[in-house]
Amino acid sequence: MSVGDYIELEDGRTGLVTQLNMRSTTLETFDGKDIVVPNEKFITSSFTNWTHKNTKQRYRVDFSVAYKTNVRQMVELVKAAVATHPQVISGEDIPFEERPDCEIDSFGDSGINMFVEFWMEGIDDGRNRVGGDLLLIILETLQNNGIEIPFPQREVRILKEE
Repeated sequence: MSVGDYIELEDGRTGLVTQLNMRSTTLETFDGKDIVVPNEKFITSSFTNWTHKNTKQRYRVDFSVAYKTNVRQMVELVKAAVATHPQVISGEDIPFEERPDCEIDSFGDSGINMFVEFWMEGIDDGRNRVGGDLLLIILETLQNNGIEIPFPQREVRILKEE
């Protein structure tokens, strides 16, 4: 572990390593708070070092579309839109498996549940806000192309008393 690594502790707290000394390690959270962790914790507990080996990370953004959507066309529109974000890794020179990808996740009660997977350098930790940016990009892409985001639907039957 070294300064600049992004760490997730066993209890779910996360932060960027900003200081290492003999007794403790300081992690800065995305909202500017410092977590001081005794170094013993790194010996006795497991933790995830998200960026030690590779600063590239894969993320996923979920959304839904109406059942009447031409999914094949929509998938291409969304992949192209996501690729425009400056922090998303994309382009013809990037291996196919690392380019933005959009797929069906499941069939929901009100619509088709979709997801976009993408790679970026660094951590989408609130400071970068890539996931939030992509949700807005996806929303605008769907709206600009007349693609509906489904609302929950219920069927109500009125029974006649006899």
